Amino acid sequence: MRKPIPYGRYLLLDRIAIGGMAEVYVAARRDDASGRLFALKRILPTLAEDGEFIQMFLDEARLVVQLDHPGLVSIHELGKHGEGYYIAMDYVPGRDLRALVARARGRGERLPLPLAAYVGWRVADALDHAHRKRDARGTPLQVVHRDVSPANVLLGFDGSVRVIDFGIAQAALRTRRDAALRGKFGYMSPEMAAGGPVDRRSDVFALGVVLHELLTGLRLFSGPSELAVLEQVRRAEVAPPSLVNPAVPRGLDAIVLKALARDPADRFAWASELRDALVPWTHAGSPAGDPPALARFMARAFPDELRAELDRLERLRHEERAPADPSPPEETQVIALRLDDLPAAPAPAPLGAVRALRRRGGRAALAGGVVASLALAASLVFAATSPGADGPAAPAPLAVPGATGRLVVQPRAAATLVVDGEPRLPPLAPDEVRGVQLAPGRHRIELRTQDGRAAGATIELAAGQTAALLGIELR
Repeated sequence: MRKPIPYGRYLLLDRIAIGGMAEVYVAARRDDASGRLFALKRILPTLAEDGEFIQMFLDEARLVVQLDHPGLVSIHELGKHGEGYYIAMDYVPGRDLRALVARARGRGERLPLPLAAYVGWRVADALDHAHRKRDARGTPLQVVHRDVSPANVLLGFDGSVRVIDFGIAQAALRTRRDAALRGKFGYMSPEMAAGGPVDRRSDVFALGVVLHELLTGLRLFSGPSELAVLEQVRRAEVAPPSLVNPAVPRGLDAIVLKALARDPADRFAWASELRDALVPWTHAGSPAGDPPALARFMARAFPDELRAELDRLERLRHEERAPADPSPPEETQVIALRLDDLPAAPAPAPLGAVRALRRRGGRAALAGGVVASLALAASLVFAATSPGADGPAAPAPLAVPGATGRLVVQPRAAATLVVDGEPRLPPLAPDEVRGVQLAPGRHRIELRTQDGRAAGATIELAAGQTAALLGIELR
């Protein structure tokens, strides 16, 4: 994309994905000087013309917007611009789990066992929050994702794990959109494949399918046709992952097989039970399953993509582009997501104000917030791992096993942080403060600039301790 495209209250800055149901752009609010970036998903015209799909999609979006959890991508706005519908969500630079599994498979590798357990644990934690959510009157919302699959698990380059596409997936499944359902049958539960009613335990089964695939590197249910896949799902005759990957311990086999029980009554009753069972396995090997380890694995799996993401953000930070004529405000309608939402939205900022924002460094602010999130989110996500609870049946908050220490650094010049010889991307901006979690013990810490300047120190870090290297001059 060469020029920002005005789209109602937003400027579409760069198209980052297109699929069978929508296309996704990096976008900025035209009336917001905070510099926040959004992922704006535009529903494709073929779906926008389907009245039944759109109504169900709107109903589901109003439901999902009530969820608030670090493992879910938040919906900020649902609207209609012209004849098309859109969703504005958090922008999370990264790749989906499907891409990571495919990349590892192409190299003849699998995810390390602790990382597979960590991804499953984070997904289960997010699903449990959704399953337990109640409305303001205390009535359970009975949210079921219905499409827990690698394509709907977003892995951030910062090591975060998020579940996406609650609303659009459920609407597609309920209206039996063939294009939207293609490739998803292998992640259905037996009761869904049989056309029966589903509840939260259907999501538990689907996550079991994902875990089996992560541990073996192979699709659990596959066949020459979708009908053959559905028949396999309905039978749910599952071999333990260790039959394909002997490195999988029997205890982990038992967890996956319990999630994949054909009868819902024989599965984990709640996603939190599956989550709790997976936690010990996140530290059952090396590297441990945590955000920094996942971020490193992502950086090794997608070096070109990570570099392109950083280049994109750097370009968005510095480029001066005047958008075309603004789209008429009256073409955009913000749809109420909650009962107390106002149906009308303020008009977009005048085009001149947008240009003035750029002259004051607004473009730098636009991308800067996401660059900072890439730098800081690993430590922030690590500190926010306790699951949310929305009802009396929710379990107590769960801590990640394994104590760590924390290092806080601040270079005076733009530099790359190197810990024990391994770069921690992305680079730090001048005077940026970044916190990272480190295992207890001795670590060699270096800050390196592109022009060859450097500074270094060796630190001894104890569990629960914070070490600070602030205001570091590089020579």
